[in-house]
Amino acid sequence: MTRVIASELLKLRSTRTFYGVTLGALGLVALITTAATAASSFDAHDPRVTDVLAIAGLAQSFALVLGILAVATEYRHGTLTPSLLIVPDRVRLVLAKLAAHLGASLALGAVTFACCAALALAILDARGIHTHLDGRDIAAYVAGGTAATALFAALGVGLGAIVHNQVGAIVGALAYLFAIEPLLAIVPGLHAAVQKYGVIGVANGLTGTSSDPATVLARLPAGLLLTAYAATFVILGIAMMRRRDMSA
Repeated sequence: MTRVIASELLKLRSTRTFYGVTLGALGLVALITTAATAASSFDAHDPRVTDVLAIAGLAQSFALVLGILAVATEYRHGTLTPSLLIVPDRVRLVLAKLAAHLGASLALGAVTFACCAALALAILDARGIHTHLDGRDIAAYVAGGTAATALFAALGVGLGAIVHNQVGAIVGALAYLFAIEPLLAIVPGLHAAVQKYGVIGVANGLTGTSSDPATVLARLPAGLLLTAYAATFVILGIAMMRRRDMSA
């Protein structure tokens, strides 16, 4: 299994897409964080720093795309067949992809959330705005964001195995994150449930970046629920991949 994971990590490091996605995530978060922190008005007694720190959550979308590409790209370019000739056990192959992308996304999440916090707090401090956040708050924020980013990659791996059409999986996933769930969150009667149990709401609970903590789950239950979502997608993806013709 170790060799299969190492092979998947080599695939990841050998593609320009990986570097484009990760550098794009870091660059976009840094740019928006800098602009938002430098240009926005803040109340010195109650700065809306959580709104700025939430910008790092964009990394989760990038990790989701990386996870989808882990499997869907194999179908798109017809490399799944040779991969299965080397690793005939489809469960092992998917789990190896999962492990490799969890590791890469943990690193992406840690760097992105740490950079966002460092940039935001440094700019706010330069503006003479002091937040109520201490070292423990920042550590919990970075840890939660790192975990959420990795779990989004796991969601992507599962989704890529379920919907092997690369474009369809990516468009569908991003449409859900940026359009469908936000729209559901404003529907009367669904608002509270979506904010608390939707994928975005759960991620906000795990990272602690909700502007109203009472509307989301606490970090531990949020992390467990997001893990359950990711595990469900991975299990479904493995089940469907085992039933699907390898050349499909």
